[in-house]
Order: sequence, then structure tokens, then C-alpha cells
Amino acid sequence: MVSKKDETKKRIIEVTAALLNATENPEDVTIRKIAEKAGVGVGLINYHFISRENLMNETACQEMQSLAETFEMVDNYKDDPLKYLKEKLIHMSDIAMNNRLFNKISLEHDFLKGDFRICLYLVPILKEIFGGSKSETELRLVSFQIIVATQSIFLRQDAFHMLTGINIEMKGQRDDLINSIVDNIIK
Repeated sequence: MVSKKDETKKRIIEVTAALLNATENPEDVTIRKIAEKAGVGVGLINYHFISRENLMNETACQEMQSLAETFEMVDNYKDDPLKYLKEKLIHMSDIAMNNRLFNKISLEHDFLKGDFRICLYLVPILKEIFGGSKSETELRLVSFQIIVATQSIFLRQDAFHMLTGINIEMKGQRDDLINSIVDNIIK
């Protein structure tokens, strides 16, 4: 059973996500606006999250975590696990490009304070790709390489474009890049 405290916290996060989705400037989403829309006091938000930054990070991380959960295995992935991995990464990159604000907040948080849990979503499919040839630690390292490479490109896309000439704003170039990253890491 979900407690009233958990329901309130969930509602605050949902309202924050909705407000962030409705703006291009996250600075426009204030604690007061969130409190008003959620029907709670400012003090309750501060109690649950301590700071606006924590609330923004938790909201963005939950939004991006829900995207990562799309990696949950489906029955037909075993036919071609490498193709499935690439398709899922491309799908996630499309979603990330369409949710740039959440992506940016989440990536900045992941790099500085995150636990890289997203990497664990790739491990089961990597097991299928490699069979029994890699240990659990090696699979986690492969996953880490794929995730960190793509995250850093998304976080620093202008610098990456200057370095490589690849514009991840262009879907075709982005898809080719993801396929290339996977092919280069999984040899």
C-alpha cells in the first residue's frame, strides 16, 4: 500500500515533469509554481526534496529511468540480440532528443552524482550477444562504455560535432553514430 507521503512526493514529481515539459527554460519552473499546481505548500516540497535542484534532478532521473526501462526484454530479442540492442539505443536516443531538457538535467546529474544504474539494463542483452564468453564484470564494462560514450556525446553535442562533423540533431547521422559505437565496442 502506498503511503500518503509517497503519493504526495509522486504528485510533486509528476507536476514538476509536466511544468518542465511545458517550458523551454527550466528556470521558469519555480518551487512556488510547483506547489501551487500540486496543491501543496512550499514547505512540504522542501521537506521531501530539500532543494529545487534535488527535485529537478529526481524528476529528470525518473523520467529518463522510465525510458531506460524500455530495455526490459521482450521475447523476440533472442533472434538477433545485437540488432535489438541497436534498435533500443536508437529509440532511446530519439526520445532523448525529443526530451532534451530532461536528458540534459539527467545526464549532468548522472555524470556528477549518479550510480550508472542505466548500464545494468543492457547487461541481459549483452549476455545474449556474447554468450558465455564474458564475465558479469566484463559485460558491465561493455555496457558502461556504450552508455557513457552516448551520454557524453549528447551532453557535449556541439563539441562532438566540431570534432567529428557528426550532427546528432540529424536522425540519420545519429542512428549511424549509435550503430558505429556499438559495432566498435562489440567486436
